Amino acid sequence: MKNKTTLQQFLLILAGVVVILLIVIAPKHSKSDRKVLANEHLIDSHEHLHEHDHEDEMSQEDFKAEVDSALAIQFAELEGEIEMLANDEEIEFLYDSLIALSIKNRIPVYVAKYANKKAKKLPTEGNWAQSGDYYFKAFQMSNKSSKSMIKGAAAAYEKVMEMNPENLNVKAALGVVYMEGASFLGLTPMKGIGVLQEVLDSDPENVNAMINLGYFAIQSGQYDKALMRFEKVLEIDPENTDAYIYLTDVYLSMGETEKGVETLKKFKIIMNDPIVDRQVDDYIKRIKEN
Repeated sequence: MKNKTTLQQFLLILAGVVVILLIVIAPKHSKSDRKVLANEHLIDSHEHLHEHDHEDEMSQEDFKAEVDSALAIQFAELEGEIEMLANDEEIEFLYDSLIALSIKNRIPVYVAKYANKKAKKLPTEGNWAQSGDYYFKAFQMSNKSSKSMIKGAAAAYEKVMEMNPENLNVKAALGVVYMEGASFLGLTPMKGIGVLQEVLDSDPENVNAMINLGYFAIQSGQYDKALMRFEKVLEIDPENTDAYIYLTDVYLSMGETEKGVETLKKFKIIMNDPIVDRQVDDYIKRIKEN
């Protein structure tokens, strides 16, 4: 039981690394573009700050709690510029700037908000998929806005499915949203599992579906089934870090401590990151002490 609790703590620590990675993978711009964004310090209008056109946006109180006044003005100015533009390329750049600014300041709800606004303004399959991804990340990271964030994720992924029913990666993501957000969406968890199984029926080697079905097998105590899923993932993708983490969970839950430690060591080699190295070494030490 101690090992299980410690693993959960370890995964929470790794979640901090994911936040850092979110910042790293923010939309990239040229040096001149980044300079323009960085110089948005002296802005003289608040007129767009209080506009709210959708229930999934933060309340004014939440907004004030998340950002300081100078940052709020930056958001307002960039939004104001978008309203005056007709060129899609410029609109996309400014929305990407708003998303990047939200990521930089670690405001996941606003990352989701601006990705959604971008998708509404420029309704491409890729933009709706990005909106769903950011909504789901915000759902995982936000306590105050969980219901609206998971609803936003479902709606965005459903838009993609309307546009391209063959997008199996997004279909897998939608299955996860249905499963994780079942109580908020008024669904049964089995609906999400069914969607994931449909993905595997269409593509027996779809790693996203296998990872998530394996995860749900862990949650229901079906460790043999989870083991089979993750071993299959690693046959297809030998460097899939998620599979190694979940395999560790499976082995420890089954009392296979040595296999759990070996799996973590492989995970550490693949990650090749000094922060992760320290966390893994510390966690292995605690496993051996228990």
